[in-house]
Amino acid sequence: MAKIKEIRTKVVDSELGIPDFGTGSDYLLVKVIDDDGNFGIGYIPEIFKITGDPSLARVFEHMVSSVFAPMIKNKDAEYIEEIWENLFRASTRWGRRGIALASIGAIDMALWDLLGKTAGKPVYRLIGGYRKEVPTYANTAHDLPPAQLAKKAKEYVEKGFSAVKIRGSLTAVSSEVATERIKAVREAIGPDIKLLVDLNGTYKLDQAIRTLKKWEKYDLFWIEEPVHPDSLESFRRLKRAISIPIATGEQHGTMEDFKLLLDSEAVDIVQPDVAYVGGVTEWLNVCAMAKAYGVPVSPHLNQIISAHFVASRYNTMWIEYTASDNPLGKAQFAIFSEPKSIMNAKNGKVTVSEEPGFGYKLTSNVDF
Repeated sequence: MAKIKEIRTKVVDSELGIPDFGTGSDYLLVKVIDDDGNFGIGYIPEIFKITGDPSLARVFEHMVSSVFAPMIKNKDAEYIEEIWENLFRASTRWGRRGIALASIGAIDMALWDLLGKTAGKPVYRLIGGYRKEVPTYANTAHDLPPAQLAKKAKEYVEKGFSAVKIRGSLTAVSSEVATERIKAVREAIGPDIKLLVDLNGTYKLDQAIRTLKKWEKYDLFWIEEPVHPDSLESFRRLKRAISIPIATGEQHGTMEDFKLLLDSEAVDIVQPDVAYVGGVTEWLNVCAMAKAYGVPVSPHLNQIISAHFVASRYNTMWIEYTASDNPLGKAQFAIFSEPKSIMNAKNGKVTVSEEPGFGYKLTSNVDF
């Protein structure tokens, strides 16, 4: 069996048109090469430049190239579970969430991509095919005044999307402006389109209860990350106080984090992010556990890999789709040239290709 010969990394700088997230956004690409010359690619997306300084991405890069890479060199590339456990246990004191776990996630993604390529199959078939056509909702994270945001949301609906998500974060707008956004978008898209609102964990419990009770009349499909991700008791109390379904999970780590959410009956939908949850291996663990609790899974962003998840699992809902005009989607289109069938939705859906691995190809300016 092929052994891991080399691990390469590359930081890709990208712009970001969402001021409260930072001045820019870096991606860390990770390439794992075996001794037969085959390779797989993983990545850590959206390393926001929160102070304008680009060095945070270099911290992730150092974690991969200097800490973890020597640990996996010459290991059997197909022993993905063993590699994951060894990296996780070695970094537990400093990891379990954040930089260490996301770095493991990027390596894990690359190993699954490599496994698909060597097996000659797309990842969704390796992990259990369920469907080829994947439903989506349109992330509408455009930093626009209410009327213009409503117009943009309506454009997505006219392109075939049956659900849109907007932001109401206190770092971006006041609760009053967020209400104006919701009212304007609901009026523009009509009563039959699902409307999702993301608060990015910026509300305190008392604020959330007061505000969300006012928003119940707008028939929101979910409210995303209304309070801080670590405030489990706030989630519990909020869920008892409002009728709007609650979704969260993009900032949660391993399945142990998600078990706390599920045991507490604190949320209605979980949203594991493939990078920040530790890669494909741990994402699948979270998804299986959520199924046992009867809670649906809606993967956070990373639409290329997330499409493989939704194509492979019964208890998934859809992927979060970012178009090329979306500030969060620009980097993806600058980095990847394929798979176009996932990067470009048609009638609100994407199709998983039969290309081996995740099917992505890098654009010429970022290849490494």
